[in-house]
Amino acid sequence: MKKTILSLTLIAGIALVSCNKECIEGDFTTEVSTETETLRLPESGYEMNVTEALTKSSGDVYTSGVIEYTKNGDVLATFDYGSGEEDEKANYIKDGKKYDCKLDGKGKKKFKKKFKKVIIEPIVKSDDCEFIVSGIIKYYDYKSGDWLATVDYGDGTCDDIAVKTTEEGDYTFSLSK
Repeated sequence: MKKTILSLTLIAGIALVSCNKECIEGDFTTEVSTETETLRLPESGYEMNVTEALTKSSGDVYTSGVIEYTKNGDVLATFDYGSGEEDEKANYIKDGKKYDCKLDGKGKKKFKKKFKKVIIEPIVKSDDCEFIVSGIIKYYDYKSGDWLATVDYGDGTCDDIAVKTTEEGDYTFSLSK
């Protein structure tokens, strides 16, 4: 009887540990797939042109530089990282209006206590695509500050593919649920 109880306890413990790992990975995949946009464009398939060199003072966040999003010669938006201040802020101009945005990647309540996010390139969604079409986010351990992963959403093409880079290498995955 004691052996049976011990065996069941061991099996339950293993199931709990493996479920916990899957739940954490599941949380990460859900977070990455449903990331809040930094910038929304009318359509995908645009070109990103750096019109002023992107520079970093320290750390990972760009502190100056400009990216212009164009399609068929038309400027869809201009994203400006600022004039060199390390404030994790930027702004963009779209349809003649200027908008401020933060690059600190505030996550969903459940997720942000595990990871700190830094938006390296704007998270772009478009009106003609259900998926994020471009952007780069770096993830760090919330407590230690160690880099854990980088997610690259692509080049503006409408697809459900993203690439996660860790110390182990690159992993291509689908943003589809």
